[in-house]
Amino acid sequence: MALNPAEAAEKASELFELRNQERKRLDRIRLYLRGKPELTYLPTSAPRELQALAIMSRINLMGLIVKATTQQMFVDGYTATDQDAADTIWTQVWQSNRWDRRQIALHKSAAAYGVSYGTILPADGDGAPPVIRAHSPRQMTAAYTSDDDWPDYALEQRQDGTWRLYDSEEFYDLRRIKARRGRGDGPTVVFEQTASAPHEQNVTPVVRYLADEDLDDPVQGDIEPNMTLQDQINLCTLHLLVAQHYGAHGRKVLIGLMMDEIQQQLQSSASTTLVIKAKPDEFKVEELSQTQLDGFLASRESAARFVAAISQTPTHELLGTLSNLAATALLESRESTARKVAERKIIVGESHEQLLGQAGTLLSPAVEVDPAARVRWKPVVDTRTMQFVETLALLADKLGVPEEELWRETPFSDATINSWKRAREEMQDQPQEGTQSTAPSLAAL
Repeated sequence: MALNPAEAAEKASELFELRNQERKRLDRIRLYLRGKPELTYLPTSAPRELQALAIMSRINLMGLIVKATTQQMFVDGYTATDQDAADTIWTQVWQSNRWDRRQIALHKSAAAYGVSYGTILPADGDGAPPVIRAHSPRQMTAAYTSDDDWPDYALEQRQDGTWRLYDSEEFYDLRRIKARRGRGDGPTVVFEQTASAPHEQNVTPVVRYLADEDLDDPVQGDIEPNMTLQDQINLCTLHLLVAQHYGAHGRKVLIGLMMDEIQQQLQSSASTTLVIKAKPDEFKVEELSQTQLDGFLASRESAARFVAAISQTPTHELLGTLSNLAATALLESRESTARKVAERKIIVGESHEQLLGQAGTLLSPAVEVDPAARVRWKPVVDTRTMQFVETLALLADKLGVPEEELWRETPFSDATINSWKRAREEMQDQPQEGTQSTAPSLAAL
């Protein structure tokens, strides 16, 4: 049963409280993702020069960690038992909503925060396709109970400042009218419903995308486990910059000679040649050697290696040491990342299949959800991929496996494979037509 305006406003207030509980954590992850974490290790009374060095010392490795995974995750096809129905869903839902591009932001959000969301709503007008949208967990909060696939309720903060509540019957547009700051029993934020409409589905149309699976603890993304190491790298870089700024050059110290006049001090500090009018026994010149930076560099590199190990990111991508790697070593260095990407494709792929299957029920005519449906990931074509293609060729040649059945396993899109099929059909038909029309005549000879 749909909620009345008062119930919708109350449920939105409850979800807003859940949102506030995780907002601080998500905002902190956002700062690390953007490379602007708080300088918690720097006193507030630090000189401006030191504060400027601290800002310069923030090296953003977190964004690189996220991209190292998501840049290998692109969905480029959808298959099902009824391939014609799958092609319809792919064209009218995925392509119409331009998810070749929008999937990138969805995958980045899941990798960074550990979760992201997709919503399915009916067409905006007659003949229009269903609308699917991607959402960051900073924009959407979902509440689950016994069903892990579909939430009971979800609250979305929209770009225009309004809010939208979802349940299994309708979606409700709301606006905030006031916030209570007291310690009363009522909600801290009060909403008012402005509109509602049925979404024509029997579930809450929100699909959750996770970066990992865990039966005990909440799922974390790629950034949260590496925050401490990112702080270590930033702090080590700050020490490096301070040592480089103040002590990287050798200095000479005059012992026993005092310049009382400020004008003399300014002249001596700005001049490369210093003339001292004094007897040699009245002062002594000592030289301070420059600060060695090797220890700072080694410490920062060590922390970066720990980041690479924990995040399963190739070390050479964090350190820029690609020139020292042989071809075989380069493939081995990517093995851990390949395992991580393969696992994440399974997890995220299930959510994509759930999203597309549910969106297919809103088409006209409706397409039933196919449990056997799956998305196709665009693989990265490298040496191992080509070796895999050669293995498929051996299966077709030695074991007699039909070639067209093996085409689906190759690292090419559905559009490319369908083009191959049409070309083969044309090639098979062309000799027969040519034989009938262009048969040679012996009489002319």
